[in-house]
Amino acid sequence: MSPFTHLAQPLEFGALCLKNRIVHAAILTRYAESERVSERLLHYHENRARGGAAMIVTEAVNALPWQVGRGSYLNAHSDSAIDDLSRLAEHVTRYDCRLVAQLQDRGRGNYSLARVDRVRGASALPDDLSGAVPHPLSTTEVETMIEHFGRAAERLKRAGFDGVEISAGHGHLFHQFLSAHANRRDDRFGGDLDGRMTLLRELIAEIRTSCGRDFVLGLKLPGEDGDPNGIDLQQAGAITKSLANPDSVDFVGFVWGSQSRSLHWHVPDGHAPRTPYAAKTSALARHANGVPVMSLGLVVDPNEAEAILANGQADLIGVGRALIADPAWPEKALGGRGHAIKPCVSCNTCWGSIAAPAPLVCDTNPALATPEEVVAPLSPLPVSERCRVVVVGGGVAGLTAAATASERGHEVVLFQSSSEIGGRARLAAMLPGGEGLEGVYDFQAALARRAGARLELGVAASFDDIKSLSPDQIILASGADMPWPGKSLDEFDIGEIVSALPSFVERQLRHPGRSDGTVVVFDQDNSAATYRAVTYLAGRFDAVVVVLDREIVAEREPLVVRQGLLERIAVTAIEVLPFTEGNLTIDELGDGIVGYRSSLTGARHVIKNVSALTHASPRVPRLSLLEPLREAGYELILIGDAFAPRTLLHAVAEGYSAGSKLNGFKSSRARQ
Repeated sequence: MSPFTHLAQPLEFGALCLKNRIVHAAILTRYAESERVSERLLHYHENRARGGAAMIVTEAVNALPWQVGRGSYLNAHSDSAIDDLSRLAEHVTRYDCRLVAQLQDRGRGNYSLARVDRVRGASALPDDLSGAVPHPLSTTEVETMIEHFGRAAERLKRAGFDGVEISAGHGHLFHQFLSAHANRRDDRFGGDLDGRMTLLRELIAEIRTSCGRDFVLGLKLPGEDGDPNGIDLQQAGAITKSLANPDSVDFVGFVWGSQSRSLHWHVPDGHAPRTPYAAKTSALARHANGVPVMSLGLVVDPNEAEAILANGQADLIGVGRALIADPAWPEKALGGRGHAIKPCVSCNTCWGSIAAPAPLVCDTNPALATPEEVVAPLSPLPVSERCRVVVVGGGVAGLTAAATASERGHEVVLFQSSSEIGGRARLAAMLPGGEGLEGVYDFQAALARRAGARLELGVAASFDDIKSLSPDQIILASGADMPWPGKSLDEFDIGEIVSALPSFVERQLRHPGRSDGTVVVFDQDNSAATYRAVTYLAGRFDAVVVVLDREIVAEREPLVVRQGLLERIAVTAIEVLPFTEGNLTIDELGDGIVGYRSSLTGARHVIKNVSALTHASPRVPRLSLLEPLREAGYELILIGDAFAPRTLLHAVAEGYSAGSKLNGFKSSRARQ
């Protein structure tokens, strides 16, 4: 019997009986190639069906004339695609998993860095993010669009899909028709709220006419969108009551935010409370006329999903990013192996990749959309010849390499100079919004230990330590340091008043309490991790000033990450000074003064009452062991920050790759 009785319970609706309550929420993968099902797309969806999901909602398909040619979306606009779509349906439904395709168009909405051109919309009003002004669809064009969606749904039915989901949230085209913020029409598709719902009413009717009642039809509706004159909870309730007709609609879900400053609401990160929309979804469910309701939004842990169902807040659980991280999330949860679920850290790297635009990636799942993705964690692929492997470094990269290699049957010893695992991720996990990172290194360490790896903690590996083990392969995952980037500090008698941000924050964490004065952070790193630390310091000091060498903070982070970050900076009154020179000038730091220059004007400015100066500077790999080992004839694999300082995505991917390819490898150097 499953420990999650509500999650495991079947649910009948429409023409379907779902084997459990877990639904893969629609996620754009960009795995399709030339509008066709690629092997990668096939593996992605089949793995999640095999992993126990009861229903998968795919990303949107190409259904409209102006969508033709979007190569990373599947073709549903032509009968020539039916065989291709049938192949996907067969690979999913063989696992008693129902397959539903999403119908949607972005309209004027755009979050990608790609060029915006020839967009359509309800009215000729600019997109809140890109500023693109759409072509306003005429009445006839809207009617024709509805017909095209109906034909696409009928094709999907012939191809073996179980249904469609109309995505009318997230600021996309159908949402734009619903909202007075984007719809100023004076035909029957505009006007008051009842008029603005006409498009969806007619679309639902068209799909029912084309596909009959034995084809599932779901609605994804806006909850609160955060737009001025947009959809609030009251309007969302009215929309739900009007459109969620049990005679024509089989399930309904609610999403949050729009294509605006509230875009990040739809993918809440680690700074948000868990299941942040469960209570609001429950309130909206009262207007759903008995239609089953799906709860969406930061559902990471099966205990959270179970509680939502047990409390009667929803009938279905939509899992998105957590199913990217681990396709076997349902099987592990319902099988009493929740501890084995690969963690999702809600970092939104996945969102950032598809917005680039590029294919979907995951920080914690380097095998994403491959045949090994489901197989490897359950029954590791054996190796033909066992190697003796030494890993130097117990951060995420080193632990992932050790876990992967030991799971495949190699003899692994890992050295970590600290008495605690995690490396750079450990500090990040102690700061606001980073708590989920603890699960990443704890998960890999548990895998490594369970597979027999020996973790030598508190041991700074020396050349002799490594040599004494006669390794066949050495993996360097020794991390990186953050040296002072400016001019020499030798002339100043300042002690520890200037230090790298990680070291500075660690000292603050060891000695909690308020500190007087201003802390100046010289930021050349420009990452979300740096601003988690900055936000933490804002709660410790009278003031925080960030001296930035770029135009805006965290400019390389995904937009949904940066939006939340900027809100937190504004709320905490952190002062950001952009466009400063790479080398700070320091004057009388002991007297609480820091001087700096603008790279735009060359003007010099002074910050007073400074009690500490800390820097997030470019990191430099720790490679003291590299040359001695190479000179001794050992071949080495460098991974993570030891190769080049980068992100969690690279650390996990390179650790996985290094541990995977040691199949019978023997070093060119004989064991000593």
